[in-house]
Amino acid sequence: MVGGRLHGLAYTRAALAFLEKHVPHKVRRQIGRKIRALMGDPHPPGSKLLQNVMDGKNRVYRVRSGDYRVLYSVRPDQIVVLDIDNRKDVYRGTT
Repeated sequence: MVGGRLHGLAYTRAALAFLEKHVPHKVRRQIGRKIRALMGDPHPPGSKLLQNVMDGKNRVYRVRSGDYRVLYSVRPDQIVVLDIDNRKDVYRGTT
């Protein structure tokens, strides 16, 4: 990190596909702002560490954006958005 900010932001195919296919444009912008803000503060108020969920060697966190949850990991040089889904569905299959 340089100056407290991360250099990059990456999305998995699943996260991008969900945004493009299932999220209305207005909400997509809101989620995008929330994700970009993670680059300045990867652990904002309201973010939660998911217990026993890993992305390789990196821990997985979640942040809320309205009715949606964004699951992400913090790597030394970037934030990786792993999944985005409705709050009732996002944790299915993450163990």
